[in-house]
Amino acid sequence: MTEPSWPQLFPTLAAGDPATRALLAGARTLALPPDQQIFHFGAQCANYVLMLAGSIRVQVIGEGGREAVLYRVRPGQACVLTTCCILGGDDYPAEGFTESAVQVLALTKPVFERALEEAPAFRRFVFANLGSRLTEVITRMEELAFRPIERRLADFLLRRSSADPGAPIAATHQEIAVELGTAREVVSRHLKRLEAAGLVRLGRSTLEVRDAAALARLQVGPL
Repeated sequence: MTEPSWPQLFPTLAAGDPATRALLAGARTLALPPDQQIFHFGAQCANYVLMLAGSIRVQVIGEGGREAVLYRVRPGQACVLTTCCILGGDDYPAEGFTESAVQVLALTKPVFERALEEAPAFRRFVFANLGSRLTEVITRMEELAFRPIERRLADFLLRRSSADPGAPIAATHQEIAVELGTAREVVSRHLKRLEAAGLVRLGRSTLEVRDAAALARLQVGPL
């Protein structure tokens, strides 16, 4: 597999000042296996990372051990919680897992802090990325807190089915519950309602969308 190119993924950094280009050219490349926890609640942040390949899932654990996905970090991005923690010296308030084989550029905290002072393009990237990704996180939290579960479930099903049209969605009820920030029992109950209405067909750890138009209407209001 060809190693991802950071200048292609981070063009503003590649076109930046000499200090920024030298910083990235000398950064360590780390390879992480899939399904590995890379930080946990209460851990200290030791590195600032730029994603080159793969996907990292960031999630929180609520009362009773219920999990909810906050966001994912993909190539060309930096993790907003990592940025906040390394800037503020705070511990992680969530946990992160690799969802596939991952490659990142890693800068230690001392190097990161020095780069903020000496590399203007890098500094601009850090704060621009923080601002845009923080908006996404706030939107996600508002969705979890205020958007009805029926609409979140319809949105999830339509997104997953459109990613591979015609193929069944491979996901357990527990996995869907984590994505939606709710309990497995709630997901099972609503999926059975959708199946009874003819919108989906349930299988073993899979489900099939049968009426995408009706699900799209459900996104904006109840059936």
